[in-house]
Amino acid sequence: MPINKASDIAQNRSPIYLFFFTYVIPITSTFLTAALWTLADIVGSILLVKIWRSRSISKQNQFEGRDHLVALFYLFNPYIVLSCIARSTTSLDNVLILAAIMGACTGQGVSSMVALALATHTSLYPALLLPPLLLVLSRVLDSKRSAASAVRDIVVLVATYAGIGALETAVLGGTQWARPTLGVILTVSDLTPNVGMWWYFFTEMFDHFRNFFRGVFQMHMLIYVAPLCIRLADPTHVVLILVGTISTWKSYPTVGDMGLWAGLLGCFPELIANLRHPLFSLTVHLYTCILLPLLHSLWLLTGSGNANFFYAATMVYGLNSTLAVADVLSASITYDMKQRLRPLLFTVSSSSSSSVDEVTEADKGAVDGTGTQSGSRNADGQALPERCERDELDLSIVQLATLD
Repeated sequence: MPINKASDIAQNRSPIYLFFFTYVIPITSTFLTAALWTLADIVGSILLVKIWRSRSISKQNQFEGRDHLVALFYLFNPYIVLSCIARSTTSLDNVLILAAIMGACTGQGVSSMVALALATHTSLYPALLLPPLLLVLSRVLDSKRSAASAVRDIVVLVATYAGIGALETAVLGGTQWARPTLGVILTVSDLTPNVGMWWYFFTEMFDHFRNFFRGVFQMHMLIYVAPLCIRLADPTHVVLILVGTISTWKSYPTVGDMGLWAGLLGCFPELIANLRHPLFSLTVHLYTCILLPLLHSLWLLTGSGNANFFYAATMVYGLNSTLAVADVLSASITYDMKQRLRPLLFTVSSSSSSSVDEVTEADKGAVDGTGTQSGSRNADGQALPERCERDELDLSIVQLATLD
């Protein structure tokens, strides 16, 4: 059955999906598509468990027994369930992104780059994950990793992406597939309402300003990559934050994108423990889950509302997601600070124990006739000012290093 090129342009889907759902699994088959999307979610949960296990090795089993929690948190996430019911290709994109992350976390550079190339070809923005994934590979392989290995991985990524593009060009007889797929992502020519914040902005935008703000919006996500890679010590934290940024600020986001980020967050219990306002973010997400379909129905079905109603809900959704990502970034910095202060905490604890032993010995044998202790304590048993200052400093360090 030949592929309808007009349908390709109308659907704005990657030719990979068009080939697959034309020749492998017919999109009209309810049973086969339901099985495929269910399998995709199960595979995604398995990949998340592997990501968690690869990270938990360095956590000294601090959070042992979380495998089932990570899997269930992803499988029963309402956003993931909705994407599965709707047969959204976002569920398939999520599997590719998770495969790329899992490959990097387990030191499989080639498989990671192949999966990233496929994910980039279907939704473009996963290309931003390349720098942190290379850093993850360098950290996992440690001394076995060289600059030549990084270059090899980049070559694999480019070659895979170019090979897919060449194959599609050969099959379709030209490059006409690029404009209605990748071109739409970059130019934002389709202004169909969605949960993102681009469609309304560019609907109201004057034509002569549109190209400028397209560049501004597209560069908005790109500018975060280098600072995050430089500032954060753990590159997997960078991957998590960039996935959340892409899920919120890509040109055509879906709730399935946020489901991916929430599922990936379950692999980072050390960050969840350091979040400042998790309850607020969760309740606002529940709030928008109710508002989005309600206001969409009022606007497009009953006609009793307008576009401003629905866009207000998408703004709350997007701003709350941005706040949640910023909270994770703050948690990452806090956790990194704790890790840096931990050796100092042990040093302070050891010195304090030694000081206590010395003072105890002095108290036992060095009390004068007036009742005043020789050494660093007065008649009331209080430390002298110098010791008070040192004790306060030690206490501050301990409190900072053990902050929850």
